Amino acid sequence: AAKVNGEIITTGELNRSYRNLVETYRQIFKDQFSEAMSKTLRTQALRELVQNRLLVQEAERVGLTVSDEEVQASILGVPAFSPGGRFDRATYERYLDYVNMKPRVFEENQRQVLLRAKLERIIEDSIMVTDEEVAAAYAERKPKAKPGDLAKERDTFRQSLLVEKKRAAVEAFVQGLFKKGKVVMNKAEMEG
Repeated sequence: AAKVNGEIITTGELNRSYRNLVETYRQIFKDQFSEAMSKTLRTQALRELVQNRLLVQEAERVGLTVSDEEVQASILGVPAFSPGGRFDRATYERYLDYVNMKPRVFEENQRQVLLRAKLERIIEDSIMVTDEEVAAAYAERKPKAKPGDLAKERDTFRQSLLVEKKRAAVEAFVQGLFKKGKVVMNKAEMEG
């Protein structure tokens, strides 16, 4: 389906990611879910797989790791695998059968999710919002605000601005990885 810095994203990976997106969108949109939506989701699935691969490769390049214990804790913490409040191995295995995945593959996927999250956290933790940025953004977004309005909303506005800046920083980082990486996507795969 694609090649990212020499690593192959298989058609099977794309199909699994695509099915997960379709299922998620079907649950959200119910009767409004359309064939047109379905077509765009395949491209979105491939783009997300490529982005994930780039972030995981970069995390490994800078020396980040995820221990077996972290993977295990992550899996044990999935509510769907703990119907009675405790991890249930049979439920876990039924789920893996349902999604047609071997435990080793699922655990490696979890490791990659955690690795990506560590790298994103490092990027996000480097972002701050100054008082000047808060005031300027507030004035730009709420030009009809009265004197004193910012003082009442400062903390919540600062927090939402910080979340935006963090998201933008991660996105800019990913775009940089796209530009410097060697990414080849099979166009025929995107159309199904």
